[in-house]
Amino acid sequence: MDTTLSFYGAGETAYVEHSWTTAGVMTVKARVISAESYSPRASDWSVPQTVTVHPNGVPVVDGVHHAPPAPVIYAEAFFTIKAHDPDGDPIREIIDWGDGKDTMTNLFPSPCSVVVSHAFGQAEIFKVLIAVQDWWGAPSLPETVMVPVGAAGGVKWSWQSYDGLGLSTSPLALNDGQDECIYAGCTEDFKFYAIRARDGRVKQHATARWPGYIFTGNPAFCKATQHIIVGSSEGELYALTSSLSRAWEWPNKPEDSLPLLAWGAPAIRDNRLYVPREDDSIYYFIDSVDHGVRVATFAANAGIVDAPVIDAQGNVYFGTDSGYPYKIGPDLDTLFWRTRLIASGEIHSPVVGGGTIYCSSGSSYICAIDAATGTPLWTVTTGGEPLRLAMGQHAIFGGTDHGTVYSLNPGTGSINWHESLGQGVAFAAAPIVVANGYVYFQSDNDVLYCMNQADGILVWSCECDSYLPGGDSPRPKKLGLVDYAPNPSITSTGDIIVAGQAALFCVVGYPEGPLDQLAPWPKWQHDLYNTGNVGGGR
Repeated sequence: MDTTLSFYGAGETAYVEHSWTTAGVMTVKARVISAESYSPRASDWSVPQTVTVHPNGVPVVDGVHHAPPAPVIYAEAFFTIKAHDPDGDPIREIIDWGDGKDTMTNLFPSPCSVVVSHAFGQAEIFKVLIAVQDWWGAPSLPETVMVPVGAAGGVKWSWQSYDGLGLSTSPLALNDGQDECIYAGCTEDFKFYAIRARDGRVKQHATARWPGYIFTGNPAFCKATQHIIVGSSEGELYALTSSLSRAWEWPNKPEDSLPLLAWGAPAIRDNRLYVPREDDSIYYFIDSVDHGVRVATFAANAGIVDAPVIDAQGNVYFGTDSGYPYKIGPDLDTLFWRTRLIASGEIHSPVVGGGTIYCSSGSSYICAIDAATGTPLWTVTTGGEPLRLAMGQHAIFGGTDHGTVYSLNPGTGSINWHESLGQGVAFAAAPIVVANGYVYFQSDNDVLYCMNQADGILVWSCECDSYLPGGDSPRPKKLGLVDYAPNPSITSTGDIIVAGQAALFCVVGYPEGPLDQLAPWPKWQHDLYNTGNVGGGR
């Protein structure tokens, strides 16, 4: 029996609630009692009404999917929980993460598919219990999910522009005085970004001087002047500060006078800049605080491929699309040698290893050249076309467009090991050699492979696009100066930055595994500043 808690006046409507503990057909009657304390009077019972009480169905967890399958510490793991209530009651999800923390969601209409996330703080296998509860408080049976959490190999964060695409230039890792940031340009929104490395948040962005032009080539950092050097499709070469204000641009002409010739990736030694351009030439600039001075130009009379590099004496090397690599002097006034390696096609990715230059070619081989004379020392044929190389303390590393990755002996060209990583896999980006004995390879479909340098054993792989919808941006058959896929980079704390087709990804690496400072050429353009210089910054 229930009684209202308040008195009501004549003609007012009273409300009362009741919860039945058993199902069945219930008879409900009501009467009123007068308010006189000295002699209360009760009315007759009302005509009985019947109420059918149905049993409350227990809600059900229909399925749980979590991505990635093996998350990493401190990175968000996403769980999609599908559930329903047989009575159609609203339901909420209750998750015990197995690490002393739990989550209870708001109520959602039944049936529902709800996404929740959690970052685990230890590398172990967690027993996660997932249940749902209806709005009466009735719980489902718990679903148990075993979640292996690793120390590395998962995406920590991803970044996309407003139109759902990632960055289009190779990233530059640089500390701006407050935060380590990733600097790169985005083709789709014409902006150049500074993105905080620890959480993927944008700190700054800039545009070219004239609207509608994209940043091209790849950025590099000039430590002597604290400038970021990057070109644009309008034909201007920019020097930007770490806060992305413009220090200077060259040639600094009106828009209708610009040549619309894109710049490639610079190589930097002290305040000397060597920048290739789409007019088949390399330009030499002196970078000053508020202006850049063009000192000289070397006309290669052939398309320059990718980026130039600089040896310990300041000499400049680059490959061309006519089958020749070049060596020219620091002032661009001396051609030391020009060696034909193939009848025609691109010479890619020169790297400097002491007195030897290593490069790859469009004819499916990697070769070593004597830096002093330009004489080929050895050649090794690869399964597929190799593009970009990196050099560790004891090996040359590279991948091909047929999905095979290689470790070569720098002295002889003999193959230490080679591994095929799958049908349809291709490697256009340079590997990254790190200090804990691993080497990273990024495939064209945005899978990052961590392998042991010594024997090629796969440690783990990370499918970056499994965190969001992927894209499709195949490379053109003939590669121009700015047609190359972006290369990955690495932070000072060992996390790997993947410039993917659809997003920029930060993959959790190893604190003990930053870039190997003892390796002669551990990544694309040598160092974190992308200087392409043997003595460049780390």
